[in-house]
Amino acid sequence: MRTRMYYIVTRLNVTRLIFIVILMYAASLVYTYNARLHSIRSQRKDISYTNHKSLKYILQWTNRFALPLNTMGEGNSVFVKGKCKYTNCYVTDDKEYFLDQTEFDAVVFGGLDAMNLWSFQLPYNRSPRQKYIFAASESADNNPVCSPMYNDFFNWTWTYRIDSDLYWGYVIIYDLDDNVVGPAVDMKWLDKMNPIVEELKSKLLSKSKTAAWFVSHCSTNGGRELYVKELQKELDVYKLNVDVYGGCGTLSCPRDDEAFCFKKLEDDYYFYLSFENSFAEDYVTEKLLNALNNYAIPIVYGTANYSRFLPPGSYLDALALGPKELAHQMNEILTNRSKYHDFFRWRNHYRYGPSHPVEEVCKLCTMLNNPDKVSQVTVWKDFDRWWNGKEYAHNCLTHWWSW
Repeated sequence: MRTRMYYIVTRLNVTRLIFIVILMYAASLVYTYNARLHSIRSQRKDISYTNHKSLKYILQWTNRFALPLNTMGEGNSVFVKGKCKYTNCYVTDDKEYFLDQTEFDAVVFGGLDAMNLWSFQLPYNRSPRQKYIFAASESADNNPVCSPMYNDFFNWTWTYRIDSDLYWGYVIIYDLDDNVVGPAVDMKWLDKMNPIVEELKSKLLSKSKTAAWFVSHCSTNGGRELYVKELQKELDVYKLNVDVYGGCGTLSCPRDDEAFCFKKLEDDYYFYLSFENSFAEDYVTEKLLNALNNYAIPIVYGTANYSRFLPPGSYLDALALGPKELAHQMNEILTNRSKYHDFFRWRNHYRYGPSHPVEEVCKLCTMLNNPDKVSQVTVWKDFDRWWNGKEYAHNCLTHWWSW
């Protein structure tokens, strides 16, 4: 009898404990919801009623915490704080913000998350006036779109590809008056660039080491790690060397102190390996800036058309040359000071910088306020083939196989 009573009491205590846990969890959900609702209402107070009808509502259909959607913020705060030309855009990931989802002016789909959606997870109703936008910052080689359901689906693209409706790349090219001049599909470079000045020649005298590569991703779709092994064999002929820093090499450079690493590159190295981890059209990342902004000649490795990003005579193309010829040309440059100096002529006419996420988000709001752009009903017909490029079938087969 006593054992049975103990069992009953114990069971009641466990039931009570479970109930308390469920109650606490429910309370936390309510608190989170109220906190978010308060945040949204606070932002709405900043928007006057007279401007309400002029707002451009943007719905984030996929995970708002994933790249590149995580740069868009919530409400209109990013547009106000970023001092955008237009601040009347309002961002939310609440699909029930309106009773009718066609009230949204734009619906944004993050590339990687969109790739993993099923058709029943897409909006069930849309309006011709809405803009469905594909946003992606990662390579199509790593994140191919393999479902035909996105053909005739997106109105605008917002990616690193230069032929996107909105370009959101990693590299911006300026003239010396700070005007943005590139990159561009048909980039117009100056035909004649001035020789470098004596001050720059003196600065370059401090260098004594051949090439550096900062890398932590050791196995890639593009096979860059295999290329570097072959390159090192060819450089051995000239008693030259590539110093590999990071998890894939023997040298270390603290990732939390980029300034220290880049100073070493600026002071010591003639070349830098700006090797992309995957192949995709126009996929040129900040790896290029590592070289250009630290007085090293970039050795590029990728399938982008680099003439859209770099003037002639300012870089070496590893894929085009092959390891043997690349090693030969590196040695020639190191033994010919005049030839070496010519690689820096671009500095008299251009400068390079990274793209700024807030500015890219500002561009979206500007475009949504452009009546000509908004009134045009456009759609990407063969979207999968455009995004995946020439390796369409191979990329999708490889991607499915990896699952």
